[in-house]
Amino acid sequence: MKINKTKEGLTLNAESIKTKEGDYIITGKLSGDIEVECVKCLKPFMRHIDEDIKFKIVKPPYEGFDEEYDIIEQEKLDIDEILNSEIESIKNDFSNICKSCENEEFNKEF
Repeated sequence: MKINKTKEGLTLNAESIKTKEGDYIITGKLSGDIEVECVKCLKPFMRHIDEDIKFKIVKPPYEGFDEEYDIIEQEKLDIDEILNSEIESIKNDFSNICKSCENEEFNKEF
């Protein structure tokens, strides 16, 4: 199944394949520009995203490990939930540093 979903400036272009075990393998690309907050000055700025994604969607509880795929536990495949989770992860990333703050020390004493 082809997946083409856009939210908050990011587009998920991927393909989903159901395995014989009933899991889903999703591979593709997450790309676009999204507004994030700088972790240093807290000002919003646009961050460009261009990431390959490889997810394995499994029913909970999952007690395994997979070196090839990021594991997502879901009762039912929900692309919107996966995209929302990826957006929140990007917004909360400690590497969100704007151009103005790139060369500043992070731990300043006031």
